[in-house]
Amino acid sequence: MKLIDFACIFDIDGVITKGPNFIKAAKPAIQALIQLRIPVVFLSNTCVLESEKAKQLSSMLGITINPDQVVLAQTPICTFTEYHNKHVLISGQGPTEEIGRLLGFKSITTIEKVCKAFPDLDMVDHMNRAKLSEMIKTQGLVRDENFRPIDAILLLGEPINWESSLQVITDLLLTDGNPAVVPVDKANDCNHIPVIACNKDLVFKAAADLPRFGHGAFLTCLETLYKKLSGKELKYKAFTGKPFEISFQYAEIIANKLAFVNGQSKIDRIYFIGDNPDVDIVGANIYNDLLKQDMNCKTSTSGYDLIQDSQYLSATICESILVCTGVYDPNKHIIDDTEPWKIPTTIQGDVLDAVKYVLNKEQCSWNF
Repeated sequence: MKLIDFACIFDIDGVITKGPNFIKAAKPAIQALIQLRIPVVFLSNTCVLESEKAKQLSSMLGITINPDQVVLAQTPICTFTEYHNKHVLISGQGPTEEIGRLLGFKSITTIEKVCKAFPDLDMVDHMNRAKLSEMIKTQGLVRDENFRPIDAILLLGEPINWESSLQVITDLLLTDGNPAVVPVDKANDCNHIPVIACNKDLVFKAAADLPRFGHGAFLTCLETLYKKLSGKELKYKAFTGKPFEISFQYAEIIANKLAFVNGQSKIDRIYFIGDNPDVDIVGANIYNDLLKQDMNCKTSTSGYDLIQDSQYLSATICESILVCTGVYDPNKHIIDDTEPWKIPTTIQGDVLDAVKYVLNKEQCSWNF
């Protein structure tokens, strides 16, 4: 039996799925890898529960995908243990508090809870202005005097009501996490409470013909507003999700654990399959650059945190495979060879073509 010392890591949206629909080529491609006992990991900038995404993939692919095989935008944050005991504001959609608890955070609040504690903050909604006026008339301005200041902000994904979130998050950044106490002079203060963000995708490919705004669009608005109001750049303490190396590291750790369970060798080669040159291919290429660095002095190209000293980090190369079923359309887009980070190792039609490429290169026979 041929030695398996490589793994395949897949983006989901635009590779396995397209909006609510599943791409037919994905089923035989993933099933073949699973039957060949090749480690398979899914790496997506989606921010939901890993168990929910695994259940969805299992249903679509007709095989069991375990939650541990799914690395989402927020997943590597479980390694940021220094923040887990801090009072953290979490912004996003869906079960954000449950996600936060699963990541290890013990004290969590939300935009809605901050607005309840400080009813004078959200004034974009004119209904809130009317409610505030009535409150002041009848009982004066009532704030939560026991509000515990926010120590850090965790941005899981784009919220529903952008205007409220943009206002409140900016307020927290400008007041050291406590809107009840506005600093007298922050002109010379270049710091704000730590911000951890997931997923910088400006757009993503869904069912619509044109790509849709992603979390990166929301972050662009937040960065611009903060700079307009403070005169300073918004600084992120950490960033997870593609294209940041930490998410690829986490996916490699999962792949190596799968190999260990299968009694196989440590991973030497990674094949990453994605549909977005700006995110997937850039991420795989900068990860490949990290893998080529000396083991004892690795530095992040993106400038953010890395996972250190893991026995499950062993790969020496990461190939980037671009497919044409998502953001990238060869009839509309041209890969700019002046931007080397965006140049894939190879371009394949779909995920099945990508898997055939990998198996041919690794000399693994399979009849599709």
